[in-house]
Amino acid sequence: MALTRAKWLLRKIRRINTERLNRHLDVMVKTTGKSRTYLKFSIFWNFLTTGCSYTDYFRGDYVHLTRQEKKTFVTAKKYYNLIHYFNDQRYIILLGDKLVFLKYFRELIGRAYFDLRTGTVEGLARFLADKEVVFAKDPFGESGHGITRLKVADYTPQALFETCRAQKQYLLEQEIIQCGALNAVNPHSVISLRVLTLLKDGKAHVIGNALRVNKGAAEVVGGTDDLYFALTPEGTVDGNVVDDYGTVFEAHPLTGFRFSELRVPGVQTAFDLCCRAAEKLPQVRYVGWDVAFTDRGPELIEGNDFPGYGLLQFYRLKGSRTGHLKDIEAVIGDELLKIKL
Repeated sequence: MALTRAKWLLRKIRRINTERLNRHLDVMVKTTGKSRTYLKFSIFWNFLTTGCSYTDYFRGDYVHLTRQEKKTFVTAKKYYNLIHYFNDQRYIILLGDKLVFLKYFRELIGRAYFDLRTGTVEGLARFLADKEVVFAKDPFGESGHGITRLKVADYTPQALFETCRAQKQYLLEQEIIQCGALNAVNPHSVISLRVLTLLKDGKAHVIGNALRVNKGAAEVVGGTDDLYFALTPEGTVDGNVVDDYGTVFEAHPLTGFRFSELRVPGVQTAFDLCCRAAEKLPQVRYVGWDVAFTDRGPELIEGNDFPGYGLLQFYRLKGSRTGHLKDIEAVIGDELLKIKL
């Protein structure tokens, strides 16, 4: 069942990370010269007048924005209204349940998977026969949660079947072997690119992308200690590489790889793949697709009906003084006036 706006916003408030908020304030005190008291009041005032969260405020550099510039930014409140205008809630199960997603987009998926909700131990044994590693996933998991990397040799098919079902990890997937270019950045986890698409009159448009990579050696990406950057269609870094607190990195802190040397093959192909997927589901117009890059080409991982907007408005990434609402308006034009923001 879809959340009401009030419940969704209440959930966001309850999940405020006070430690992270204080770290953001520390950074802003140093970079703006404003006092902590001033910034706290400004954050609260902007929340009341624009609906922006403290993260929106920090990433958008709200302390320096004009009133007109702020109008181009998506905020937590506006985001909810955009989602419910563009995305028919009756169809989001096709994205929200990973097993349903894999079946619906089967022709666009290159990897093998096994459904523990309907499969048998005998079927699982056949699936595991040629594999050394599989990933067990909660079909409804988000942000990297509910994912476990498993060595097949450590389990009998029966034990693996029972263990994963007990943990509600009903999806088993073939391991994705990422391309050498991204392995050079960080070989410990599969680095995925989030590609946002928006449909207008049945045609999909790419309106932004952001890649997240672990700073350390964790096997699953998802947390608040990551690096972020966008990619050009040619596979180079588009702008800066930053962490959650706006620090710019010239090289990866673990591997020493220099980001200016990055060349990811197949980025334009990934954009095209996401557009094909988007046009297959016209009832859900605004989607964030996660794509991995292998030596065989891009691999579609999943789609998200809450695609995220924060990184697209992160001032330190590209130095833009306008927000994600401008990207949306560029595609839909005057239709934007129909949305109650």
